Amino acid sequence: MKRIKVVTPFFILAVFVLWFGCGSDVEMKDSIDKIPVKTARVIQKEIAIPIHASGILSAARESRLSFKIGGIVEAIYFDEGQLVKEGQVLAKLNLREIQAQVDQARSAFEKAKRDHQRAKNLYADSVVTLEQLQNAETGLEVARSNLEIAEFNLRHSKIIAPSDGEILKRFVEENEMVGPGTPVFYFGATGEAWRAEVGITEKDIVHVHLGDSASVSFDAYPKKIFQGKVTEIAEIADPMSGTYETEIQLDPQDMKLVSGFVAKADLFPSNRQKFYWIPVEALVEADGETAFVFTPVDGKSKRIQIKIGSIYNQNVAVLKGLEGVKTVVTDGVSYLIDGSEIQIVNQ
Repeated sequence: MKRIKVVTPFFILAVFVLWFGCGSDVEMKDSIDKIPVKTARVIQKEIAIPIHASGILSAARESRLSFKIGGIVEAIYFDEGQLVKEGQVLAKLNLREIQAQVDQARSAFEKAKRDHQRAKNLYADSVVTLEQLQNAETGLEVARSNLEIAEFNLRHSKIIAPSDGEILKRFVEENEMVGPGTPVFYFGATGEAWRAEVGITEKDIVHVHLGDSASVSFDAYPKKIFQGKVTEIAEIADPMSGTYETEIQLDPQDMKLVSGFVAKADLFPSNRQKFYWIPVEALVEADGETAFVFTPVDGKSKRIQIKIGSIYNQNVAVLKGLEGVKTVVTDGVSYLIDGSEIQIVNQ
């Protein structure tokens, strides 16, 4: 009798499980061999890359105030940090000697006037010669000049505030002997714009122009941004730092500012350049202006060398190297080599 084999449902189920299980293993193996990555689009745009710099804040007009002549300091009326009004007397010399010089010069002038008048009358009577009259006139002019000099020195034996401002530094004390031009006060005008003097490298100075906008911040006001503009650019590098001193004039915006604050500035050049814009996470092996990125090509990673223009706000402005490239790898880039098989898992 011929036997008939019966295929049970259990056997059929086992075959299907085995078949599907083998296919799943193949797919899983392929998935494991590929490195999961995320990508970002390469954006090309024309922008002005900010130039970062730092420096020191100072009043827009600062000066060293001194006496025109030497002498003994009789009185100092203001100290460091005090505010003064235009025209106030800040300090004065002992005037005894200076006043005596003025009195002496005035007496000599009065005598010269009398001598000149006498010579003029005698010349009219033909008693003196023309030369004698001219000598008297010369003596009168010399005496007048000496009196003007003495009176000028007397006026400048006091230091007068040239404008509303603040005493930033005092260099001498009362009863000290000072020479002509010796600084007594370091004075900063108030009520005007302030300036931040920052150092710009030679690579960036060629992009900076007068009138370019800038933003400045200080540790004293970490959440406050002060707007300003470039008003001066040095034509020669500082021999100590090798940078070019650039002045940014800014408005205090009714905030209390103090000379000496460390300024952190971003300058925005008026000239725009074309850049390829990518996230900073895409960079690998960055060295100065050179770096590498990966781009997906036919399921594999392709390593590309680029030239960096600038890095700003977690983004990279690329000068060249990304021509024709649409996307770059960001997440997972550290696991890649040229030719790695990748799987894009962007969400």
